[in-house]
Amino acid sequence: MALPAPAVSVVVPLYNKERHVARAIQSVLNQVFGDFELIVVDDGSTDGSVEVVKTFDEPRIRLVHREHVNSAGGHAARNLGITTARADFIAFLDADDEWLPGHLATLTRLSGKYPQCGAYASGYAVVGPDGRRWVHASDGIPASPWEGVIPSYFRSAPTHPVWTSATAVPKRVFDAVGLFPVGVSQGGDLDMWCRIALAYPICFCTRLGAVYHKDADNRVCLLNRPLCEYGHVRVIRDALRAGSVPPDQQREALEFIAFSQLEIAGRNISAGHHRRARQLLLSCRGTRKYARGWWRLMLQTLLPPGWPARLKAARHTMRNLAGCHE
Repeated sequence: MALPAPAVSVVVPLYNKERHVARAIQSVLNQVFGDFELIVVDDGSTDGSVEVVKTFDEPRIRLVHREHVNSAGGHAARNLGITTARADFIAFLDADDEWLPGHLATLTRLSGKYPQCGAYASGYAVVGPDGRRWVHASDGIPASPWEGVIPSYFRSAPTHPVWTSATAVPKRVFDAVGLFPVGVSQGGDLDMWCRIALAYPICFCTRLGAVYHKDADNRVCLLNRPLCEYGHVRVIRDALRAGSVPPDQQREALEFIAFSQLEIAGRNISAGHHRRARQLLLSCRGTRKYARGWWRLMLQTLLPPGWPARLKAARHTMRNLAGCHE
């Protein structure tokens, strides 16, 4: 006889997080809302991560394996968890982060109160490498305590109100907008939230539900690979061209594109790819909100690579020359 489906499927992608995965799993088991299954998707870990998972004697945990493919990115494991989930409501937690005990209770309550939404997110705290902890704040979100539909996702998006480890999505939404993009090292989560925001309202609760640990091993965001453009920029641009962005949100969508282009342009400047940075900046030259940052970065692209070091060396030489004439 088949067991009844749980109310929530929790998906935890796992790749070489031996030091952290026990904390993540225990934080799920500590939830006051207990009607869930926990799907740990091992993405071909080569350390002791899988052995740590197996130490938990808990029937709600399912360990799923897939072969690790570098070009697939971390979202392939997350997608496997989605497709194997037994519940119609799917929550996500990265293996190096953790939940607070009331997180699932908050998200399931929101899904019942705001059934029209495509994603449900809670507030979260951030712990830096030095152990300092602070509450993440997002623009365009009413002051705490508050819950409801985010007034304008694209206005709030640059400050990341929706974070994967603090978010749950109904399975029907994935059926409508598709799964996480495979083959990208960064920005795949933003790609997903933008696709959802273009089709559904997004619900948010300021109550803290998760903790983002920035000291974790093997974080994808630490991999400095120059990129031409984030996937979510193309998603928004295509939606604007198709006329599927409401008129009152078009300017905010354009400004979010500009924010994203400035961010990746700055990374390219740091890596010495000035021409690529200029191309990105020219694609958003009409920005109003980020005009000052646009001009600052554009000026940097016109200077020769390595100019900060050259300027520092020139100043050092001038000081030495001045000392010789004293």
